[in-house]
Formats: sequence, structure tokens, C-alpha cells
Amino acid sequence: MSLEFEVIVVGAGAMGSAAAYHLARGGRSVLLLEQFGIGHDRGASHGHSRIIRLSYEHPVYVRLSQAAYKLWAELEADAGEKVLTTTGGLDLSLPGHPVFEECISSMKAVGVDHERFDAKEIQARYPQFRIDPQTVGIFQKDAGILNPSQSVPLMVNMAKKHGATVIDNTAVSSFYFDENGVEVNCGDKTFKSAKLIISAGPWAESVLKKVGLNVPLAITEERYVFFKPPQPELFAIGKCPIFAQYGENLAGKDIEFYGFPIFGLDGVKVAEHRFGAPVTADDRSFVVSDDVIERMRRRTEKLIPDAVGDVIHAMTCLYSNSQDRHFVIDLLPGYPDIVIAAGFSGHGYKFAIVVGRILADLVERECTDFDLSLFSLSRF
Repeated sequence: MSLEFEVIVVGAGAMGSAAAYHLARGGRSVLLLEQFGIGHDRGASHGHSRIIRLSYEHPVYVRLSQAAYKLWAELEADAGEKVLTTTGGLDLSLPGHPVFEECISSMKAVGVDHERFDAKEIQARYPQFRIDPQTVGIFQKDAGILNPSQSVPLMVNMAKKHGATVIDNTAVSSFYFDENGVEVNCGDKTFKSAKLIISAGPWAESVLKKVGLNVPLAITEERYVFFKPPQPELFAIGKCPIFAQYGENLAGKDIEFYGFPIFGLDGVKVAEHRFGAPVTADDRSFVVSDDVIERMRRRTEKLIPDAVGDVIHAMTCLYSNSQDRHFVIDLLPGYPDIVIAAGFSGHGYKFAIVVGRILADLVERECTDFDLSLFSLSRF
């Protein structure tokens, strides 16, 4: 087999684009393939805003997030373009919520600076919020916003700048691989490489079946809404943090409702976390129903009433949920030249730049310095 590339990356969403960027920057010969256009809105790597934070219920994620901050900063320096906006982050919960308390424990274990507030302190600092007198909060100053619609095309363009080949609007039909390398067939085109990364987002389950791997993923369609506040100055960056509200019961649910200060559009973005209905990547809708908008309006009126105004934008995106909602990052069993990345379960975007580094490590040396203990295929 005559090899054309050292590595082929299938999927130019957040993770695949980051992997191609790191590999090309490191001097590797890389082909990045995307079935749609770069920066398309059909998966999970689009829209104006995603949260980045250090508040996580497991130390592995806290450490990965710390590494992500450093690597996003390296990308900014390399590109001469800012991709991360710091706002501070406020987590809200009733006392004793298990995941909320695990976040505090994890940050303490890793040594992350944070503040814990009672309801009076929250109201004094952020009068936009209307909360139960029993509510407690965590404030972490480094939390902020990433813009996928900016940063995915940026990573692709920087990969190209460093020598990567990028081909979009080209779907993969089949794979062939043996001890000599990998063939990726795309209709009437065939590309050959020594190594392969598959990072196909909500299409991952069907793509991975083409290499003989069954990774069950539950795809859900999630919704978000931008409300135009009557007093936008209350929700400007610097006045209002990103925020996350944990379940209003203590049944173990994680974040249920979250939002952003004004960023990208002239409104406050609010969203429900893992409330969406099951779909497939190909039969999803792009419409947010009136009843969902009304439910989010009621939730917003309850928590941040001054944010509620006209709806200026409402949209859907897809979550690719693994069974335990941890990521899937591993080598294909029995074939270490193929690396798998899937199941980022609605909380993966902030980690894209470090996941890309991990994927590059795995194809270059079949291991990484990052802790992947939560993400192994063997757990299924």
C-alpha cells in the first residue's frame, strides 16, 4: 500500500479539527475529512457559545480542563486570535446535592481556587439572580466562553497553515486496514495513510461499525434560546457570569439549566442540559417548539427575571451520550493504528483542544501523559 498521508482524521468537528491542528503543527502529514462543510450546524460543534470551567465532579476532568486552558492559549498565540472570553462562573444548588458537592471536592483535590457563597452573598454580588434562601453557590473566576463557530474554522485553518490537507463535503463509505496501513474510501476517491483517527460526533456509531466496532451512543436533540433583556447592561460580561443550576432535588441529577451573559448575539442564552428527545443525526429537527420556549421562559423568569424579553434566536444541537456520559477515547482493540474519539455527551467542547492533543499522542506513540482511565472502551 502506497501511503499518501501519515494520518487521516475523519470528522472536522471540534475534536477532529483539534487533532489535525496538533498533528500538522507537529510536522505530520495530515488529511482532515468532513462529510459536510467546515463549521456546519448539523452536529454539536456550532453556535456562538460553549462554557469552559474548572468546576467538575471528577478530578480527571478538572485536570483536563486546566490543560485545555493552556492549549487554548497556545492556539490563540499561534493564530493571533482570541478564542476564550473569561466571565467567571457561578454554580447554584441546594445544599447537599451530590454532584455539586463532588465538584467542590474535586476542585479542592486539584487545588483550584474557588469561593463558596450562601444565598445572601450571591444576591449581594449578583442581584440579577432570584434564588431560594437555601441556595448555595460556587464562584470560580476562570470560567468563561468559547465560540465554536469561530474556533472550529480557526483550528481547521491553522491546520491548513501548518500543512494539513482538508477536504470537506466528502463522506466516508468504507475503510480497509491491515498491517500495511489504512484505506479510507469516499465514493470514487480513496485515501491511504499509516494511521487513522475517527471522530465523527453524532455519526460516530454508524461510522465505527465500518471498522467493526459497536459503541452504543444515545443521540439527543437539545435546545437553547436567546432572550433580549430589557436592561442589557445587567447581563454584560463583567456584570454577569456564566451560570449553571443543579437539579432542584437531591436525586443525583447534574446541571439542569445553564446560561450565559450577552455574547455573540444581543441576548442572554439559556439552555436545558440533557432534556432533549432521542433522535438520530439524520432525522433531527432544527426547530425549537413553542412549548419548549415557554418552559425555558418560565425557568428564566424564576432564576433571572430581568433577562426575559423577546426571543431573538432559538436553535437545536445534538448530544452524543455514552452510557455513563464519560468520553470514549481509545485505540481500536487489536489495531493500534486506529484511534477512536466519541461520546462527548454534551460537555466535551471545552476539552476539544486537549482531546485533540491526546488523539495526536495516541497516533504518534500509542499512549499519552493524560489520565484516560475514565474513557476506555473496555468499560462497556
